[in-house]
Amino acid sequence: MKIILRKIYDFISKIYIFAFARPSTQKFNNLILQLALHARGYNNHGDFKTTGEFIFINHLAKMKPKLCIDIGANKGAYSEILLKATDSYVIAFEPLPEAYAIARKLEDLYPGRFIAENFGIGKEDGVLDLHYGEGDSELASFSSEVNEIAYVKASNTSVMKVPVIKLDSYLERISKDFKFIDLLKIDTEGFEYEVLLGAQRIIAELKPKFIHIEYNWHQLFRMQSLRSLGKLIPEYKVYQLLPYGDGLALRNIDLPESNIYHYSNFVFVRPDIPLS
Repeated sequence: MKIILRKIYDFISKIYIFAFARPSTQKFNNLILQLALHARGYNNHGDFKTTGEFIFINHLAKMKPKLCIDIGANKGAYSEILLKATDSYVIAFEPLPEAYAIARKLEDLYPGRFIAENFGIGKEDGVLDLHYGEGDSELASFSSEVNEIAYVKASNTSVMKVPVIKLDSYLERISKDFKFIDLLKIDTEGFEYEVLLGAQRIIAELKPKFIHIEYNWHQLFRMQSLRSLGKLIPEYKVYQLLPYGDGLALRNIDLPESNIYHYSNFVFVRPDIPLS
């Protein structure tokens, strides 16, 4: 059967390439490519239902999580979904003061279940320049390289110095009450690699069930890849969120098609955790 399917593919491929491998048809090829990428989970942005994040969080809720960590919480939208869908305790980190002030309101709505911290998370303790535009901007980043992206550069026109710590430095504060982490979500506009570097101890000791990472053009401009992120947590299986809640697709980070620099959400799953 595989041989027959391969022959059919080769036949269709030759016809397609003969007809469309020419300069005049590149717009059509680009359209087909963009549609295929979107169906694979790339350019997958919008509300939580559109991106499939809501379905993922509902799956997480079935496991009755006790601790979720939201790094790069911005105004707290992701944290709020977690709080509504689960009984989990949520710790959120947001260095941008105005966005943090909005996220912190969740402490009053969910007393005893939520805490917001007004500092960044990185590979070492210290102070870093935060590039931002609006006071509650979702594009704020510690990375100056991502300002080379046209739409980011147009937004991140201001800089402020903010405190940054390793997640490992936060370990003692949470390990007294929690012996594991259910979810570690990282959305730091190109700073995901540094967050993982500073969380090696907490990942090894508390073994998060899920590590949810946003991936975008930013990694291209920082000369990183999904593969380089995955090498920091090699024991985890990697899944890509599909649009409209159609599930998670297993990905091999060693393949080029798993390292495409378009907006997407990847979930690193501990091998012993079921997805069904």
